[in-house]
Amino acid sequence: MLRPAHLWELLRYGIVGAFNAATYFGLYSAGVLVGVPFVLSAIVAFMLSASLGYWLHEHWTFGGASPSATALGKWLAAQAIAVGLNLLLLALLVHEAGLHPILAQLVLMPVMPLATYVIGRRWVFTRARQAEGAA
Repeated sequence: MLRPAHLWELLRYGIVGAFNAATYFGLYSAGVLVGVPFVLSAIVAFMLSASLGYWLHEHWTFGGASPSATALGKWLAAQAIAVGLNLLLLALLVHEAGLHPILAQLVLMPVMPLATYVIGRRWVFTRARQAEGAA
């Protein structure tokens, strides 16, 4: 069962996630609209939004406030898995279902947030979880 502190943490995760999703979608869409191939647009948008997301989650969502190269690497690895799955599904929706790349990405936007929350909480931002257990 979620404790009130976890609910507040999940709300913060959602706020940062929504901001990151908007950042990702805006960068992705801008790239597609200026003629950048959708896969390259997705990769660039991912790199920028995932890095921003790590910093925001470290400082605000999970309250660690002490970023590390190891945690950033874990976060980027977790996000890379998510974006890899997103790219696979995106390609299927564009090439097989015939959706416009922007519409296809919009359809996929809600696919990964919960999984990345669980991965982030259990694997990346463990200092916040360890401090919580000590309190």
